[in-house]
Amino acid sequence: MSYRAEHRLHDPAGRLRRAARIASVLEDFGGVALAQSSLLDVGASHGLITLALAPRVAFAVGVDVDRQGVAAAARDPGAGAGCAFAIASGMQLPFADGSFDIVVCNHVYEHVPDAPRLMAEVARVLRPGGVCYFAGGHRLQLIEPHHRLPFLSWLPRPVADAWLRSLGRGPGYEEHFLMPWRLASLFTAFSSARNITPGVLRACARHGLGPAWLEALFRWALPLPLARIVASVLPTQLWLLRK
Repeated sequence: MSYRAEHRLHDPAGRLRRAARIASVLEDFGGVALAQSSLLDVGASHGLITLALAPRVAFAVGVDVDRQGVAAAARDPGAGAGCAFAIASGMQLPFADGSFDIVVCNHVYEHVPDAPRLMAEVARVLRPGGVCYFAGGHRLQLIEPHHRLPFLSWLPRPVADAWLRSLGRGPGYEEHFLMPWRLASLFTAFSSARNITPGVLRACARHGLGPAWLEALFRWALPLPLARIVASVLPTQLWLLRK
């Protein structure tokens, strides 16, 4: 098994925590009534987040190009009524316009060859007024999240490729991160795009990112203008996009 394939099977508990965070963010910042909503999880991999969100929504669908991952998700006891999986690319979703109330795009954009097309497809399958939860890294993250190497995403592509080859981690560096200030350029197909990272930071306990005392400290020490500055350098940026 390659390093990349092995890495895809990581941390089921972490994925369950991310599912809980997605649900709380959609409720708190998106005003979403989850129980009445249909949800599409783009880049679902082995379906852990989709399966964890399915009991909270009316219906959930997970899609991915990873045939083995989708097959494993479909075999899960939680799949079936209220939850389904399909092999599909996020750049060519097999759904009609306006099919879903919610789309989750969680750390996906860096894996596709055409990120603007991915986000245009997400907007297409959202119903008018629907919400996309978008989470994504950027080139200036200190530790590259897929390979756990410092400054990997900062390097020129030939240097990053050579480093990974020297470590026996495949033919090269396949992820394509944007600079943090360029993430908004992906969202032109939406009527509104809101970076909610500062608000989530100041409510870190509520969203599973820290203990209650840390949330109290952030609320006291980080007024929203300062929280925006701190949040801008975090390795993951969270956005809510509305159709």
